Amino acid sequence: MSHTPSLFRHTQNSQSDTAGWTPVADSRFGEFGRVCVYAAMTLVPLLGLGVYLVNTGFAEQDAARAIFQERMATHDRLVASPPLSLLPVEQLVRGKHLFEATCGACHKPNGTGVDGLGKDLTQSWFVSSLDDSQLGAFLVQGRSQTDPLNTTKIPMPPKGGRDDLSAADIGDLVTFVRGLQDPRRMPPLPASAYAAAPIAPPTEAEKATALAAAGGNAELAEYIAHGTKLFGATCSACHGKDAHGLPSLGKDLVKSDFTRKLDDDALLAFVKRGRDPSDPLNTSKVSMPPKGGNPALSDDDLLDIIAYVRSLQKQAGSTQ
Repeated sequence: MSHTPSLFRHTQNSQSDTAGWTPVADSRFGEFGRVCVYAAMTLVPLLGLGVYLVNTGFAEQDAARAIFQERMATHDRLVASPPLSLLPVEQLVRGKHLFEATCGACHKPNGTGVDGLGKDLTQSWFVSSLDDSQLGAFLVQGRSQTDPLNTTKIPMPPKGGRDDLSAADIGDLVTFVRGLQDPRRMPPLPASAYAAAPIAPPTEAEKATALAAAGGNAELAEYIAHGTKLFGATCSACHGKDAHGLPSLGKDLVKSDFTRKLDDDALLAFVKRGRDPSDPLNTSKVSMPPKGGNPALSDDDLLDIIAYVRSLQKQAGSTQ
C-alpha cells in the first residue's frame, strides 16, 4: 500500500529518543522560501520608492502652498512698504478713461468691484503679485469660468471685450490699475481726466454702414454711428462686440424680446437704472450696473446706443 510522502521525516538519535525533522527530498518548502526571498527583494525597493514619492509629493505640496501664501500677502506688503515712484500723468489719464469705459461695468469705475461680477481690484493680491508684463498678458488673455482662481465663475473676456485695444492701451490700463492699488503713487490728475472719455469719430466705412442701417436717414445714421462707438467702448464687455451676448455674462440684445417690447424712453430708463441679480427677469443672475458701468454716459449717449441696437434688431428681423 503506497503512502503520500510526509512533509517531515523523523530521525532517531542513538544518544536520545527526541525526534528531529528535515524536509523530504521532494518538498516544496525550499522553493517557497526562495519565492519569498525574491518577493522581498522586489517589494522592498518598490516600497521604498513609494515612500520616497509620497514624501516628495508632500514636500512639493508644502512648497506650492508656501508660494501661494506668499503671493496672497503681496498686496499687504505693497501698502506696508514705502511707496514707489509716482505714475506718469498722461498714461494715468488715458488708462482712467479706458478703465471706466471698458472695465467699469464689472469692476466699477473706481475699481472696487461689483458683487457677483467683477472683483475688487484695489486690494487684489492676484493683481499685485503680477509684474506689469504679466498683468498686461492677463488682460489680453482674459479668464475663463473654469480657471480655479475665478471665484465668481463669471468669465472675463479677452481685453475686456474690446478687440480694438492696442498694446499701448493695455499698458495704460495697467498703469491706472497700479494707481488704484496704491493711491500714494497717483499724482494730481487734470480736469480732463474726469471728463467723459473721448470717442474716436466714425470712419467713412462706419458712416456708410450706419447710413445703410438707417435706411438713408442721415440724422439717424449719425446717431447709429456714434452709438456703435459707445457700445463698443462700454457694452461690448458683457454683450459682445456684435451685441449677441457672451456666455454666462451679457444677454443677446439682437434677439432680446425684452428690449424689443420696450419703447426708447422705457429702454433708456432701464439702462440708466440697471438690473440687480435678484430681479426675477434676470435669468443670467449677473448684475447689470447702471449705464453699463460708465457713469459718464449722458442720456443722448444712451439713446445713440439704443439706436444702434435697434438697427441690429431691424437688420436681424429682415434676414429671418
